[in-house]
Amino acid sequence: MADWQVMSADYWALTLSFWQFEDANALWVLVGSVLLGVSASVVGSFAVLKRQALIGDALAHSALPGVMVAFMLFHTQSPIIMLIGAMVSSLMGFMLMSWLPKNTKIKPDAALAITLSLFFALGLMALSYIQGLNVAGKSGLDKILFGQAAAMLPEDLIVLSSVALAVLLVVGLLFQKFRLITFNENYARSLGLSVSLYQAVFACLLVLVVVIGLQIVGVVLMAAVLLVPVSAARFWHPNLAVILWVAAIIGGLSGMVSANISYLAPSAPTGPWMVLVLAGLFLLSFLFAPYQGWFFNRIRANDKDLTDDE
Repeated sequence: MADWQVMSADYWALTLSFWQFEDANALWVLVGSVLLGVSASVVGSFAVLKRQALIGDALAHSALPGVMVAFMLFHTQSPIIMLIGAMVSSLMGFMLMSWLPKNTKIKPDAALAITLSLFFALGLMALSYIQGLNVAGKSGLDKILFGQAAAMLPEDLIVLSSVALAVLLVVGLLFQKFRLITFNENYARSLGLSVSLYQAVFACLLVLVVVIGLQIVGVVLMAAVLLVPVSAARFWHPNLAVILWVAAIIGGLSGMVSANISYLAPSAPTGPWMVLVLAGLFLLSFLFAPYQGWFFNRIRANDKDLTDDE
């Protein structure tokens, strides 16, 4: 039997083993990746439609110093401790991004860049300091930069799943409010809605999604998981509810495929593969989606030209 046939048989056997859930760790990675993909896609959709696409990226970078400070204070990588530290730091970053344009002459995009750079630099300095300490449990802290889904433990999955499901539940309950504020904020105010309150709730949801994604995709790649699914989904349908469903499917599918690939090739981490799969799904949507895909747009344009000629 040829070498390629042996390799093909091995890969099929591994794939079958993966989908039979024989490896508990692989199952944890699969569930975590899918839940992250779905929740990040839904929340990221509102961020993109509100033209705040890069806020998620800034929040991910802002979480880094919080994780490091939490470790320095408690000398543990407990998921709850890391979650709290990252949340506090990300919320501080969000407040700084909001405060600077309102109280200085700094534009929102410059405020975002300042916040991202400042917090990321502080996080890297804290990481370097921790690496020089003689303390136990510091191994793996650097993996937060690009994620390490394979290191996920049951307690990590419990925290991630709880947060992801809670985020999806809140989005479902407040969907109409979020939609109104996203597309017509002034009209929402005229109806008596507390726009500031709902914006604060959405900011908390965005922070939570960013924080739970750090272990799987890391600080650097988190923006892609938030932004690419909705960008692809907008080629499929103009309705917001449909966009959210399509984005969630794309995000969940990217988590499934990337978890499978990283199981077949352990040296290939899940996070980068998740982004590459999302890029592939975006390309397919751009080319073949029925609403605004390039292929169908060309067909409609040709049909229109033929009609005009007649």
